[in-house]
Amino acid sequence: MSVAINIDKVTKIFGKDTIISGLSLAVKPGEFFTLLGPSGCGKTTLLRMIIGFNSIEGGEISIDGKVVNDIPTNLRNMGMVFQNYAIFPHMSVKENVAFGLKNRKISKEEIEQRVDDILDTVKIKHLKDRMPSQLSGGQQQRVALARAIVIHPEVLLMDEPLSNLDAKLRVEMRNAIKLIQKKIGITTIYVTHDQEEALAVSDRIAIMYGGVIQQIGTPQEIYRRPVNTFVATFIGLSNILKTKVAVKNGLQGLSFGDYWVAMPGLAASTYEGSEVIVAVRPEEFFIDEKLTTGIPATIRHSVFLGVNTHYFLELSGGQEIEVIQNTELTNSGVGSKVYLTVDAPKINVFTADGTQNLIAGGRGDETERL
Repeated sequence: MSVAINIDKVTKIFGKDTIISGLSLAVKPGEFFTLLGPSGCGKTTLLRMIIGFNSIEGGEISIDGKVVNDIPTNLRNMGMVFQNYAIFPHMSVKENVAFGLKNRKISKEEIEQRVDDILDTVKIKHLKDRMPSQLSGGQQQRVALARAIVIHPEVLLMDEPLSNLDAKLRVEMRNAIKLIQKKIGITTIYVTHDQEEALAVSDRIAIMYGGVIQQIGTPQEIYRRPVNTFVATFIGLSNILKTKVAVKNGLQGLSFGDYWVAMPGLAASTYEGSEVIVAVRPEEFFIDEKLTTGIPATIRHSVFLGVNTHYFLELSGGQEIEVIQNTELTNSGVGSKVYLTVDAPKINVFTADGTQNLIAGGRGDETERL
């Protein structure tokens, strides 16, 4: 049976530095929950607090309603997969996987059955007699995953488990981890700084920065409606433009020089002349060679990637932006003068300081903001 994890106002202090202060979040039973953020944001610190490697200076962490703050790590019934795998080099695959079971004084027959079952689940049963030195990076990662799961933990914790693998193997393993997690149904907290990885595996994501959770939501919610400019630029790529709210024919919109676009979903607090920041993802711009109005730009460089072409353009004020265009839709070359329009329902508008999304659905309407 899957368990819920509740983190209530926890604080972590190292020396004179407060790394995490009053952080709260709730993980649902069976959920694949990811802590995502840049290096040093506190995500691994929080993970180590959950398993008991780090002390808790304030607040509570509870598993299925039971507070675990003072429970020793070895009694918390959690499995953890580390960045460096932490496989015992002198033990075979099956001995590595069985290690945690032997410490629990389980019968030899049950140990053999559980080891065979989990090795079959992670698809390395045929390698059970090999030594770690005879395994690839991906195979070693599967051993580490099997060892963490075979003890039947209530919670699975994973700390940057794919960072040591090459790009192709990372994609293969992230898909495998997601499938295995769903098959077993174990509540999982996954730490990564890789945005694409987080989008690919997560049920929900918590974006962290400076020990503070910026936003919690599904991958789709966070990508489409980030709550602030940090999230907008950290998840995927966003072009950041400064402009003002302008009213035309009674409708609120945005003015980009001579180009105006209606934005009926802006917050009621905005008014004509309000300075705002606009985040436009590369695919939310359109290059139209037939237009004579829009945002004027000059193509400085392009990269052909098959179905899409990435264009790097310079706006009239000198700012550089990136646009992704369907290759079949344009023949514009380097040096071409073009006009850009935006996909208004998809772009995001923020307050001038970048701290708040002004679009309905981006202010906490559809996602959590803590």
